Amino acid sequence: MIVPMKTVTLLVMSDDERDALYTLRELGVMHIVHNAKRSVAAQTSADAVSAADRVLTALSAYVEKNPAPADDLNMTGDELIARAQQLLEEVSALEAEQTALVQKLARLEIWGGFERTLLEKLRRNGVEIVLCYGSTADYQKAKSLDGVSLHVVSESKHNVAFAAIFTDAPAPEVLEALPVFKLNPDDDPVALRKSLEVNRITCEMNKSELHDIANCNAELRAALEKRLEIAEFERAADAMNEFGAVSVLQGFVPVQDVEAVRKTAAEKGWGVLVDDPGDEDDVPVLIKDNRFTRIIKPLFDFLGIVPGYHELDVSGGVLVFFTIFYAIIVGDAGYGLIFSVLAALGVFAARKKPALKLPSRLLLILSIATTVWGALCGSWFGMEFIPGTKTPFPALDALRNFSNDTAKQANVQFFCFVLAVAQLSTGRIWKAIRDRNWRSICDNAGWTLIIWGNFFLTVRLIVYPGEFPVYMYYLYGAGLLLVMCCGVRWNQVADLFQFPFNIIGSFTDVLSYIRLFAVGLAGACIATSFNNMAFDVCAVSPWLLPAGALVVIFGHLLNIGLAFLGVLVHAVRLNTLEFSNHTGLSWSGQAFQPFKRTTKQQ
Repeated sequence: MIVPMKTVTLLVMSDDERDALYTLRELGVMHIVHNAKRSVAAQTSADAVSAADRVLTALSAYVEKNPAPADDLNMTGDELIARAQQLLEEVSALEAEQTALVQKLARLEIWGGFERTLLEKLRRNGVEIVLCYGSTADYQKAKSLDGVSLHVVSESKHNVAFAAIFTDAPAPEVLEALPVFKLNPDDDPVALRKSLEVNRITCEMNKSELHDIANCNAELRAALEKRLEIAEFERAADAMNEFGAVSVLQGFVPVQDVEAVRKTAAEKGWGVLVDDPGDEDDVPVLIKDNRFTRIIKPLFDFLGIVPGYHELDVSGGVLVFFTIFYAIIVGDAGYGLIFSVLAALGVFAARKKPALKLPSRLLLILSIATTVWGALCGSWFGMEFIPGTKTPFPALDALRNFSNDTAKQANVQFFCFVLAVAQLSTGRIWKAIRDRNWRSICDNAGWTLIIWGNFFLTVRLIVYPGEFPVYMYYLYGAGLLLVMCCGVRWNQVADLFQFPFNIIGSFTDVLSYIRLFAVGLAGACIATSFNNMAFDVCAVSPWLLPAGALVVIFGHLLNIGLAFLGVLVHAVRLNTLEFSNHTGLSWSGQAFQPFKRTTKQQ
């Protein structure tokens, strides 16, 4: 259930506002309403958090699974972050310099390993050497010049690198006739290679230190948490609105914690005003769940969705229907068994890693449901077990494709539409209970009757063709009458225009649930196809058994990946779109985040 909130306004003396914030942080029950104002201190602390977050993200590339024992760095978490930031900047600069050095050496590669100082020494002794690079025609032209000796250093199919040697100073017109290779001041291969080696050693030393720092995960995380806490405190300080000698802070507090705020305010001499939230207030949402509904929380966290404060907590309903949808889409008992084992291992590992507890439990429930559904359908790794056979892996002639069983297809389609009418009707009933007024009750009752009419219409059109039952028309008639009398605002042009589209939309909402059957059928067909390909490969020769095994493994891994994608696209959509529309959910809420201490007090 969504915990009721109260709007709490605190009045404290401006000189005592920071002490008040310290006290309020220790109390840890108030969701502060922040404003757009940001002080220098708040901006500085936010920048410190961003810098630390960037450093920790970059350091993740240097974390070693089994690090060798390192010397004690004897630095605090903040010092480690500062040192890591410095090293990361140096490594980035060194790597950029390495790239430039490699490019320079690549440009000089045609000249081998000459020393630039040797050229200068020869020039001082009266021997002028001019490096030239050009086409074969350029080289032939240079050979015809007088007073020059040529020496080929390297050549390719179309170009020649050669040295023109002069014992006297070359005339300008001779130099103009040569394809001179211009040397930059630092174009010295020997010196460049030495610089590259020094650069590489320095870079490796810095990276080694970064590895040591990255493995100080506890200190780094503690420093980040501390910076986050400071930033949150400064942000809360900015939320204090000063009116002369008095500062005012507003926020939301769960009803069960209001008395604790009153008691603290009385002890500290604060003024306190408690009121109900207004309709326009952006009230945070705190969901009080039980051991059952808590299991679906990882899905909501993954999607980043929270119901609005004035909406319903549908965690239990989403868990039930999402589990069934997941089972139908994955649809294979073999897959379910594999993931049940993995989930059981996750539950076991959650004793030491509590973060795995809820995701592992959710996966376990989904996997068990998948195993049950797959066993009911007789599907085991894309092979269908026919009752009466002696083994769950019968001979090839006892295998038959799920896609060829028309009766089973019809039954699964019917079950999908039963899920549609059950979930959408539940949503309408919950919406009527939430609104608690006769007009809404009649309106949602009318839509429920229309949904049931859509159900019988869809079943007769798609699943079991035949004459439409008479009671379907009664459902439509009564439903339309209730909606038109209690749901349509006849003085609103938008309502009149939208009403026919809402009727059509209710039919397509029911029809949308056929996607469960379609995706499950596609997965069964893919698995069967890869099994058949593997059987065909193995039938050619027993020596191709490993190749057949690879085909099977690849096919089922691909099928599992597509199944998970189908769950994210279709099972999630049916809950957050079709079901949510009929329940009146916008998922526009913000999670309750109380201002509290997050690190251990030193």
